[in-house]
Order: sequence, then C-alpha cells, then structure tokens
Amino acid sequence: MNRKMWLLGWITLLGFGLAGMVLVYFFQEQSMAELWTGHWYLPAQFLLGGLTGFLGAHLSKWLILQPFFETEKIRYRVLINHWSWSGKGIVFISICAGVGEEMFFRAGLQPLLGLWPTAVVFVLIHGYLNPFNWRISVYGLLMVGLIAFFGFLYEEAGIIAPMTAHAVFDAVLLFWMTKGNNSTEKVWENFNSKT
Repeated sequence: MNRKMWLLGWITLLGFGLAGMVLVYFFQEQSMAELWTGHWYLPAQFLLGGLTGFLGAHLSKWLILQPFFETEKIRYRVLINHWSWSGKGIVFISICAGVGEEMFFRAGLQPLLGLWPTAVVFVLIHGYLNPFNWRISVYGLLMVGLIAFFGFLYEEAGIIAPMTAHAVFDAVLLFWMTKGNNSTEKVWENFNSKT
C-alpha cells in the first residue's frame, strides 16, 4: 500500500473521528463510555453491522450493474483503480472510513441535525446527489436510504453497528471494483471504446 493511501486513511480516521468526539463531548449529554458501549452488546452490534454492510453493498452492486449505469460504473472503476490496491489497503481504508466518518456523521452530527438531514449531507459530500447527472443521483437516493439506516442502527444499537456496516460496505465494493483491474490503462481503454 502506498504512502498516500496510508495518509488518506489516517486523516479520515483521526480527522473525522476526533471532530466527531469533539461534537459529542461539547454538544451532547452522553459520555464517551456510553457512546462506545451503546445499547446492544458489542458482538450483536458487530453482527448486525456486518450483515447490514454486506447486504447494502450487494444492493448497491445490483444497481451499479444495471445497464443504465454502465458509463458511471466504468468511470468509478477507473477512478478507484487509479490507486494501487492490495487486500490490506482495502481493509485499512474501509476501517478508517467506517470508524472516522461514522464517529463524525452518526455520533457527532446526527444528534444535532437529525437522522435524515445527516444522511443527505453525507451523500452530498460524497458526490452522489448530482442535479447534472441523474444516474449518479439514482445511486445517491439509494445511498441516502442506506445511510439513514446506518443512522437508525446508531440510535437503536450503538456506534459500533454503523461503523462495522460502513467498513464492510466499503470493503465489499472495493474488493469487487478492483477485482481483475490491476491495470488502469486496460480499464481506461475499455471506457474509451464504449464512449
């Protein structure tokens, strides 16, 4: 895994994670211990989060494989495969995003903004709601629902459930999008031949 990927992972984990903990500490009434333990036992949170992430990734994959989404699928595959991925890199980035982003958006922002506004903000920041690209926006609407469900998991089970769901979701899609695409040039050639 290259240095830029390590740096991006640590920035996501520490930057978003610490910002989320600051929001919890200064603007909410729960303690850090209450935040980390949640309402459900930790093994149940891991299991629920893992199943949610796995099923959500496969639902997203189903949508990505629809004929109307072919151009976007190729674009994202080229973008993702611009990086040199390893299995360890995918797991590292997925865990960093799952922990850091969920700490910020679910634990930090959601109690302040509400479940649905936080889900929309999350998807907007990731660029999946685009008024100039209806195909990406269809995917974005699916993501709003999925991210809102992550928020529901946070409220009902605890922070570990959406962190696990997010990490598993990212890992499943990244392993799929990078499978057999070690050469960005080969993917780009396929993209150019279709456009």
